[in-house]
Amino acid sequence: MITKKQLPNFFVVGVVKGGTTSLYHYLSQHPDVFLPPIKETNHFAAADISEQDFLKGYARDVNIDLDKYIKSGMKETIHIAHVNEDHHYESLFSKVKNERAIGEISNSYMVCPSSAKAIHDFNPQARILVILRNPIRRAWSQFLMNLREAKSDADNFIQELEDDHIQIPKGWGVNHQYLELGKYSEQLKRYFDLFGKDRVMPILFEDYKEDPEEILASICRFLEIDDTFKFDFSEKSNASALPRNVGLNRFLVNSGIISIAKKLAPKPLRQKLAGALYSNKNMPKLQEAHAEWLRNYYQAEVVLLSQLLEKDITRKWPEFRQPNEE
Repeated sequence: MITKKQLPNFFVVGVVKGGTTSLYHYLSQHPDVFLPPIKETNHFAAADISEQDFLKGYARDVNIDLDKYIKSGMKETIHIAHVNEDHHYESLFSKVKNERAIGEISNSYMVCPSSAKAIHDFNPQARILVILRNPIRRAWSQFLMNLREAKSDADNFIQELEDDHIQIPKGWGVNHQYLELGKYSEQLKRYFDLFGKDRVMPILFEDYKEDPEEILASICRFLEIDDTFKFDFSEKSNASALPRNVGLNRFLVNSGIISIAKKLAPKPLRQKLAGALYSNKNMPKLQEAHAEWLRNYYQAEVVLLSQLLEKDITRKWPEFRQPNEE
């Protein structure tokens, strides 16, 4: 039987393309931390998620037989699933031993409005971490990811954003939400209002990327665990890359072969396959005109976020600096 002490006391709530995959990898190394074998469970976002409207590719990604996975011992790490039932969710924490920080990471918890209250109802004393990335760079990184995963074949980045924004229906897994995902101030305020600022730790992705050792030490202090632990940074996760052969990649993705390989192939083999199929050489660059479009779109949002955080975040997001601030 799962006890209350085995259930999460901290949550990483996002954002998409904000470094949460690497954070999952690093925090899992710490002996005082337990993270479930499914990185993103989306358990506390269920009220805002319409599974019948999922994009075909997303539905394939999250198609997991949870009963079989749990009964088999949960030996393989799964990136994402939809763990809606409480008994399935609790089973993911059945291997908790003496870890003091028991956590969960799901990016849907940032953008889905019901998640903050659902988490607060579950554990009002939980600690909340969120990594905030420059919304211009975040959207571009998500676009590149979708090209890699054959979830987009768009030639024009801004047209892709505009088409996605007007799509109906929309929502988590239903459309890409490129623009909505970068509206951080309202999303973060929900957690501040419910948990209080002392229990919420916002982190800038740019600080995390620049000095992961220091940021992880500060996370450990926030979680009240050993901050002298030495993390292994030798393995890079979720690095940007594009298909070497777009047509072949689309076939492998749409046929489900890639999805099956991710679920069944051992990690070393998956890495070899990724090296054969994808390359990070000659990656496309974000056009200045597109960056300017996004700067105009998010300018007021960044002002609101700076006010909410009570600090000027344009020091790390230079695109949003006013000319007299240079």
